[in-house]
Amino acid sequence: MSSRWERLTRRQDFTRLFRQGKRKRVRGLALYFLLREEGGLRITFVGKSKKAVCRNRIRRRLREAFRIYYAPSWRTQPVDLLFWGDEEVCKMPFEDLCLRMGQLLGEFATEVEDRVNGED
Repeated sequence: MSSRWERLTRRQDFTRLFRQGKRKRVRGLALYFLLREEGGLRITFVGKSKKAVCRNRIRRRLREAFRIYYAPSWRTQPVDLLFWGDEEVCKMPFEDLCLRMGQLLGEFATEVEDRVNGED
């Protein structure tokens, strides 16, 4: 695998993530999470807005926050992640966005650690 993570692109992957995965929300941000048996991180970022400029900005901010603070520790984990941000993500300070993202990821980190340590 390259230094970049894989992207979720196939419809069946999204369907499985929404049906079997877990979801957590904080104000303006949601995380869909699904553990897999093997492989590395697969991730996608979604922006919810009526304006394309804002949707793209949401995705860029989410991608950058994840890349800077969380990608090194999650890159090798066998999980599918989908971050869903709304227009509030455009307006909040970048530090707040990173903290909220960390809060969501922290809630699932114990599940990943249990899987890695062989506790099911």
